[in-house]
Amino acid sequence: MRKCFIYSFTTEIAEPGQGKKLQKVLVIFFPYKSLMSDISDIQVQLREYFFNNTLPDKVFVICFDYNRDDVLKLFEAGSSLHGFIPKFDIDHTNNNLIVGCITKNGKIESVLGTVPDSPLLREMLNRGLVKIFNERGGLIVSQNGAHHFVFPSGKHCDRFLRTGNVLINGAEVLFIAANIVLHFKCTTFKNIYCDTSSINSLAFAFISILKELGVTMDIVHVESFGSYELFEKSTFKASRNSLFLISSSTSGSILTRMTSNKAQNIALENIVVIYGLSVEQQYADQVLCDLSVDKNTNPEGLDKFVSYNVKKGDQCKLCHDGSTPIKVEGDVFLLEKPNVKGHRITINDQPAFLKSFGDFYRSSNGDQSIIRAFHKESSPNDKRYEVYINLDALFEKWPARKSDPFLFKGIFEKLEKLVLQNIPAALKYMVVLPDNASYMLAKIIADIIRENGVKFEDEKILPINELGKINKDDQGAIAVVSSSIVTGGNLLYLSRALREYEKTYRRMFFTFLMRTEGKEHLEFLELNLGQGEFGRGTHKIVNVETIYCTQEAIKTPWHLELDFAKEFQEFAEGKDGFDTARKHFEIREKELNECGTKFGLDATLFFPSFTGNSLKLNNGFAFAPPKRNFDYATQSEVYFIIDSILNEMRSKKTLSQTEYVRNLIEPGNFVRYNDGIIQACILRAATREELKYHLSDEMSAQIQAILGDMILHLGDAHAEAVTEFFYAICIKKLRLPEDVIKDCITLLESQEIYKKNDSILHGLVGFIKIKVLETQDIAVKFKDVDKAIIEMKL
Repeated sequence: MRKCFIYSFTTEIAEPGQGKKLQKVLVIFFPYKSLMSDISDIQVQLREYFFNNTLPDKVFVICFDYNRDDVLKLFEAGSSLHGFIPKFDIDHTNNNLIVGCITKNGKIESVLGTVPDSPLLREMLNRGLVKIFNERGGLIVSQNGAHHFVFPSGKHCDRFLRTGNVLINGAEVLFIAANIVLHFKCTTFKNIYCDTSSINSLAFAFISILKELGVTMDIVHVESFGSYELFEKSTFKASRNSLFLISSSTSGSILTRMTSNKAQNIALENIVVIYGLSVEQQYADQVLCDLSVDKNTNPEGLDKFVSYNVKKGDQCKLCHDGSTPIKVEGDVFLLEKPNVKGHRITINDQPAFLKSFGDFYRSSNGDQSIIRAFHKESSPNDKRYEVYINLDALFEKWPARKSDPFLFKGIFEKLEKLVLQNIPAALKYMVVLPDNASYMLAKIIADIIRENGVKFEDEKILPINELGKINKDDQGAIAVVSSSIVTGGNLLYLSRALREYEKTYRRMFFTFLMRTEGKEHLEFLELNLGQGEFGRGTHKIVNVETIYCTQEAIKTPWHLELDFAKEFQEFAEGKDGFDTARKHFEIREKELNECGTKFGLDATLFFPSFTGNSLKLNNGFAFAPPKRNFDYATQSEVYFIIDSILNEMRSKKTLSQTEYVRNLIEPGNFVRYNDGIIQACILRAATREELKYHLSDEMSAQIQAILGDMILHLGDAHAEAVTEFFYAICIKKLRLPEDVIKDCITLLESQEIYKKNDSILHGLVGFIKIKVLETQDIAVKFKDVDKAIIEMKL
């Protein structure tokens, strides 16, 4: 337990004969009695402080009348505590150690040295209160713009002050309470009203200090008045001996509301706002801690909030941008359950790069699919990318680039142009990342520059572990060549490793496919890689293709399916009726495990339809690449498009999640995009949070209607993805109320086509009944029936 509160700050202090100069002040606040028995704890705190901070010019100690003698002993000559304030010599003539004592009159009196004058003392105390607020997370900021807050005044804002958050550490709570003592002096009172119960502990700490100081008082009642509407309805009347603790205010308007009705008997001088920001000047004296930033006296303060007073006719920009308003009373959210919003996938959600990525899709059944799923080359563990671009297969086509027709002609023409535009004639070395495709790309670059008159030997293509072969006495350019970049970790490593060659070599980075998760990560990479002696952009960065897609490689949809395949086989062992499903998952487990030798999946990403057909795309796909025949698209290519769209929606915060707002994929998307393959893509690419339809009765009913319609058309193309839906329920990704699931199963089991034959769907339904739905022995449900009947008779 921390026995004191320690903080420091730098400010201008006037010194006799020296004028004003910047000094660092260390403040130590001692709130507890019997300090001599706790000296070891105090020493630990001081050691910890000085391990992380520089030495002070002054030390100001704050204590109380009831522990002043112990404090003086702590700092007397020869005290062991001196050794824990390194290289600080106490010089009473220079007033560099000051001990101030808080008395029952609500003042700080000098005990040792001279207590600073009022403005500096006020700044000193305010700095401590601000430090507590900042370090304990008193500022609540809406994340991702999904929601914002509505204050009691009617103002809308994306942030607010929550004083309850900062009341964690005992010494810090007592420091705030000590400031209340200094604020109210020796006011007599019988009641303390808090605007929220989360600061009641502050009221009790305030009372405790006064009692320790010897202030005579009767029993004090502490209550929370809960809502400011109490004052507006004129139903509240305070006794004359009442104090009011307001947790926070960002304008001071609450004080007007509280004091405007004289019949309520609330005196302004009996109110204190614990934390205030941009409070009107007329109420400045009622603010305990002013959080407003000031470059001289409060540099760690906060800027004024941008807010919109809707009650006064302001247009709320936050509401206009789709943010959900959440009411706040005192410093508490008023939210019974999350606000659930559904989002439709539209053409506007399609990332721009998809429109120019058409050359990567196959154009006939005989073509190899470059875009695949569930694979990672040379993976030492079970990492496999959810989306995988097979660049080895692409670069193998380089020798055939001049044949006609040639599927990847556009890709290689772009690559050749960028090589000629950016690879310098002074190229001496190419350093390649540790994958085969990067080496193949380097060989292609070497071919291109040699064809255009640049002399370059393949021996100068170096792996990253052979940088020692670079001749430091030579000069020229080094190109770092990579086939594909996901996180950029290897590039950052090489950027650091190549710094020792900066005197004679300029470096550049040439990447074929930059595929970070979002634009922010790409900008971070380029900022760090490009930084050099001439600032940002010193080192050239060239990306042939840039896309933004998921980086997931540990818990992809097919990792989850592999786990489920194993779980289902254990579940079905010894049970009758699940032969088809058991056989399917046995084969599927083997297939998923062997993906590493087959460059992942392209045509078998999803369950077949109920009738056993592979899911295929129909004509009229809204997101098909322009000017490209998409009739032969593989499942992996369609998945790449849908996954990229959902990733784009997340990057725009459309599908971001908060404690207060849940953004889901609107059920109507499964109606609008009724191809089974697209529905399967959405179910697989979505996160668990985006399919929690059980949070909304309306959305649950919509999914129930969609599933019901599929079940009624079980034998035709309309129900192609029904197995995917029930699988999503099995793994608890698609969340629905139990009664909805049960109704769907009842309807399914009434269909003749379902009853005729065993199927994968039979196995999934059996799993759901036992593993997903809550099951309870019928006898348990009626165990208390006798007791209930007896109670009704009484």
